Amino acid sequence: MSNRGPYIAAGIVVAIIALWVIPGWLAWVVFAAILGIPVVAYLTLDRSQRRRIRNINRRRLP
Repeated sequence: MSNRGPYIAAGIVVAIIALWVIPGWLAWVVFAAILGIPVVAYLTLDRSQRRRIRNINRRRLP
């Protein structure tokens, strides 16, 4: 499993527990936040920063 694997697994577990414990629409808001925050953070980066992250993830030098 990669370095990010445990964090992804924990996020999925938290989302499933939230859907089970928290009533109705509030659970879906929590679920959307868990998915949306990383996406919005990535989209706020400019093109060169995204390229650098892709290169780091592919184990290339920047």
